Amino acid sequence: MTTWLAFCWRNKKWTGPTVLVLAAIATGLVVWQWPQISSGYLSTRDLLSRSLGFGFLLPLLWAATLTLAIWKMRFLLKARFINRWLAALFGTFALWGALAFFPADSGLLNEYTLGGHIGRSLKGSSDLIGVLRLAGATAFALVLAFPLGSRRFSKYAAEKLHLAAVTIRPHIARLFRKLGSMRAERARRRAERAQMKEEIALASLAAYNLKEDSSKPRITVQEAPVPRVVVNPRNASSASRSLEMGVVEAPPIPAARPAREPVVERERAEQPVSEGAKPERASKVAPLNLEIQTPRAPLRLEDWKLPPVTLLTEAPAESQEPGVDQEKTSSLIENTLSEYGIEVNVAEVKIGPVVTMFGLVPGWVRRSRQARAKAAEGEDAQANAGDRTRVRVDSIVAREKDLALALAAPSLRIEAPIPGASLVGIEVPNARPASVTLRGVMETVPYKSLLEKSKLALALGLGSGGEVAVADLARMPHLLIAGSTGSGKSVCINTVISCMIMQNSPWETRLLLIDPKRVELTPYNGIPHLIIPVVVEPEVAVQSLRGLVQEMLSRYKLLEEAGARNIASYNQDLPPEEQMPFIVVAVDELADLMMAAPHDIEHSIIRLAQLGRATGIHMIVATQRPSVNVVTGLIKANFPGRISFAVASQIDSRTILDAAGAEKLLGRGDMLFQPPDGPKPTRIQGAFLSDTDIEEVVKHWQGQRGPLPPPIPLEGGEPLTGGGGGQPSGGDHGDDLMEKAWEIATSHNRLSTSLLQRRLRIGYPRAARLMDLLEEEGVIGPGEAGKSRDVLVSRGKRPGPED
Repeated sequence: MTTWLAFCWRNKKWTGPTVLVLAAIATGLVVWQWPQISSGYLSTRDLLSRSLGFGFLLPLLWAATLTLAIWKMRFLLKARFINRWLAALFGTFALWGALAFFPADSGLLNEYTLGGHIGRSLKGSSDLIGVLRLAGATAFALVLAFPLGSRRFSKYAAEKLHLAAVTIRPHIARLFRKLGSMRAERARRRAERAQMKEEIALASLAAYNLKEDSSKPRITVQEAPVPRVVVNPRNASSASRSLEMGVVEAPPIPAARPAREPVVERERAEQPVSEGAKPERASKVAPLNLEIQTPRAPLRLEDWKLPPVTLLTEAPAESQEPGVDQEKTSSLIENTLSEYGIEVNVAEVKIGPVVTMFGLVPGWVRRSRQARAKAAEGEDAQANAGDRTRVRVDSIVAREKDLALALAAPSLRIEAPIPGASLVGIEVPNARPASVTLRGVMETVPYKSLLEKSKLALALGLGSGGEVAVADLARMPHLLIAGSTGSGKSVCINTVISCMIMQNSPWETRLLLIDPKRVELTPYNGIPHLIIPVVVEPEVAVQSLRGLVQEMLSRYKLLEEAGARNIASYNQDLPPEEQMPFIVVAVDELADLMMAAPHDIEHSIIRLAQLGRATGIHMIVATQRPSVNVVTGLIKANFPGRISFAVASQIDSRTILDAAGAEKLLGRGDMLFQPPDGPKPTRIQGAFLSDTDIEEVVKHWQGQRGPLPPPIPLEGGEPLTGGGGGQPSGGDHGDDLMEKAWEIATSHNRLSTSLLQRRLRIGYPRAARLMDLLEEEGVIGPGEAGKSRDVLVSRGKRPGPED
């Protein structure tokens, strides 16, 4: 029988009769042993039910899934899925323990719960311990299943907790200050009440002593004058109650000298106390007068509400994966350089929003063929250490184009070495660049921490390694921005201005915006931070910068009178409404201003850049033509903080940064930031700010009605003199400059504005004014704009006003 069954099993001969025979045999065995089976089944069932409950189904399901994976889906048994299987196993036991919280309605499990004895053991003795155990097991399972997501969640939770702490901290500090002031106020009131009781007691004692003294004239209540009480508004009620009770019956007389006439004491009390002299005891209870002075209502600066960060657009919920295979790219870099005899090892990979930084460790190069032979024979490495030397960094930099060809990258940037690390960095562009928004940067912990220290914190973007890039304009103290059209220069200026007006009220920071292009900064018209509306005319820009120079000089006089070194020490002990605000000047296109009035603009900018830091004046200047005619040597020397976006050539990059690299940027916000205290420029993906975000922030400020700060006059700027800035501008026809213009006109047949600019070394506005004055005097004829005019008089002396 056994042999026949084995033969059928090996040859798969399961026919109908065979099945019937086996079924009959099994049925007979069951019927024969049914009493023993039924009794044993019942006892075993009760024991298993009480011990396991329904929780055994979960590990059974896990085992069945594992068996199915072993048979049909072996790819699920790879090493990268082991943590998922272990997490699922921990999860089954956590759910088994959770069943112990639910008792059955009836039956065996009514007393033991749905989890049985094992479930109750997993749950613990109390419900609180059970909840903590199950929560810990669930958290451990989630961390084991999703390690990367758990790390990101913990980092996000830590940032949010720190942000909440930073947000709540000022309110808690304000609450404690208020409680302290309330305690001080209560203590002061108690002291005043005690002092008043003491004065009333002294007055009563003096009156009683006078009544008992029979040798002196008796003083009655009718003979005493009505006391006049002078009290603070806060203790007026207590003084009134004392008068109503009739406690004060006579003029105050010191108890130590009761023999003195009360009239004499009253006359002494009415006499003014000389400055520096201490009044006697009687002066404290001398004439009282109920006069309450109403204090002047303070300015309600809290009416200005800062715009919340939620007005800005969030970063799109798209995949932030870089699109670069790290292992493949690393091996490709190593193999490409090894083909040229350069041994390197990729030791570090930093993923950024636009580029990925690969950190290379230079290897060793053999000195001779004999050294390579010794190494092949397996001799001691220490003995061969003298036969090799490090790979030169210049040899890696020289293979930049070969690496770009091998990686099929549009451009590579090699940073040799990385500041603060013994690595050579290669920045490879990502296939799918991630978007960086201003809101995402402003919600980070580094920006919040910097904002606690400085009111001029700037949110620049994210670095090439994904780190947050922030800067402090107060420490720069000026910023120079350059880049070609469409590289992100104007967006960067809008980002800087938005950071200013979102974190400062009009009483803290004032703005002077100059926009010759008329389209970039004009949306900010109407916000209360502006000193004057956005300047679009070159002539107004020249006058505004001159007026700002005068404002700077007047601020230096205030600092000298106050004995302060800078604006921070000046504002330290002053109330908010009396503090000196910061002034930020933003120029969107410097090249246009330099074409209109080069000497005036350059002179004012250099003067402000050299002396403006101590008085709280900071400048942000941008240009799309970084040539030496626009960005002169003096301007560069006074602008240590610089940002360069994508430029056309290496010459432009050296003009801005004094180093190459900006010509290899990708555009669309990709920039190099040179901090004042940094050795090399840092690559940053600039934060994006849409036009809708600017409109929302501007609408927020335009919709408020708070107290406006005092105006800053910019019309009183004195005209510049000397070779740098032209001559005094005025309407006087008899000044020296007009005499020179007359001589130049009479020595030529035709005269133009540019000719006067070159000969007199003045700016365009002054030269155009001189042309108008010459036309009024009949020296030159009328003409079209941009063309020279005919000279109508011959050489000779200029006629005077009496002619």
